[in-house]
Amino acid sequence: MNTPPRKVNRVPFAEPGALLTRHHKAALIAPELAALGLTLTATDAFDTDQLGTFSGEIARTLSPLDCARTKAKLACQLTGCSWGIGSEGSFGGGPFPGMLPWNEELLLLYDQLTGQEIVARVGMAVALTSIETQDWELVRQHLAKHDPKQGWMLRGPDGWHKELQGEHAVLTALQSAGLLGPNLSLRQQITLQPDLRAHVCPPRQAVIQQAAAQLAQRLTAHCPHCSAPDFWVNDCVRGLPCGDCGFLTSQISSTIKRCSRCGHQEQQPVATAWADAKHCPSCNP
Repeated sequence: MNTPPRKVNRVPFAEPGALLTRHHKAALIAPELAALGLTLTATDAFDTDQLGTFSGEIARTLSPLDCARTKAKLACQLTGCSWGIGSEGSFGGGPFPGMLPWNEELLLLYDQLTGQEIVARVGMAVALTSIETQDWELVRQHLAKHDPKQGWMLRGPDGWHKELQGEHAVLTALQSAGLLGPNLSLRQQITLQPDLRAHVCPPRQAVIQQAAAQLAQRLTAHCPHCSAPDFWVNDCVRGLPCGDCGFLTSQISSTIKRCSRCGHQEQQPVATAWADAKHCPSCNP
């Protein structure tokens, strides 16, 4: 006799939730949740820069996942909300480490009443690079290649200058730092870096919005066993047979959905039964 599914005894996330942010991320995340009828409020009652900064003034000692978890739990503690969201971005890694600037964004929704964590994760290449030069014209050309709303950081003898948007802001910072000479000359070599904080980084904003869309999808994917949200593909089985010789390839043969609350999982074969011979180590060694 089959055990009847264990059902959630409340409507998940019917009460307002909280997002801990100092960099205006609520505008990027809340609309996707609002479409589901969820209310997200922002709080800046804790300085999230204390968990680490992109400029390195404060070291990042937590993993991105642990940092997002910390922020989500703090959001609950600081507001009294029963659920909170933590957002954390990181740069580097990706499928081609060192070749493409890679941004990964994590959104972790923490349900304080059940302990469930729902993690949305999106990564993609972003067109953001630094420039090191003593030629203002090269700096100007570099700025022109990027979104005019992109922020920049410059480290001068007087410390960091951040949130520099556009040529005028960069020139003002160079002047303030004593690095700007006559006729727009630079007194020494400078390094201008992208400001990666979300409120001044349009490429990162786009990735956060995609993560928010995934989070909304996870919230509507209910477990057939316990009815909790986040019944989501998080693993796969490889070994799709070659269509020519039947040899097992490294292509995905089935996906595995798992509930992040009760652990129930189901395996689903992929739509195609055979792998192309180009993926076969026997036909195409």
